[in-house]
Amino acid sequence: MGTARERFGDGHCVGLWLITGLTCIAAVTGCGADESTATAPTPSATTTLATETNAMANELAGKSFSSTEVKGTEIPGGGPLVITFPDAGRVSLTAGCNRHIGSITVDGDTMTFHQLASTMMACPPPRDGADKWVAEFTKQPVTWAVHDDHLELSRGDQQVALVEVPPASMPPATS
Repeated sequence: MGTARERFGDGHCVGLWLITGLTCIAAVTGCGADESTATAPTPSATTTLATETNAMANELAGKSFSSTEVKGTEIPGGGPLVITFPDAGRVSLTAGCNRHIGSITVDGDTMTFHQLASTMMACPPPRDGADKWVAEFTKQPVTWAVHDDHLELSRGDQQVALVEVPPASMPPATS
């Protein structure tokens, strides 16, 4: 499983998150803008956006998908990519070697994977490259769409088609 430093970094991210958070607060408060010109989102608009985002994340909650086709860089060892959404905002995935768990945010058709923790098994070639494939695929936001029991994930020239499978094959992700 690794040390806390291996799983969560060396603390530099904390400073970055703090700076990002303060920047967002400054942007929302208008940095001292004249009250007559400053506009804040209406509670109903904010609530609607949060409700829509939660509804999209909830659409995936409790479901698992297994890849049927990969366009672009193939999964080393052939995969498949199996991705489970145990709860809204949580994810567990594997591409044939280690299991990766963590959180996601969903905003419209964009899914962002946040720092994922993983098991640390040594896998034989060619599956030993599957974890690097997962890390590369999830390091930037992906576009997603659900059609019936199919999930499509894409980023640039990388596209993964998945079909819904029973979630019992993967244990729930943990914090």
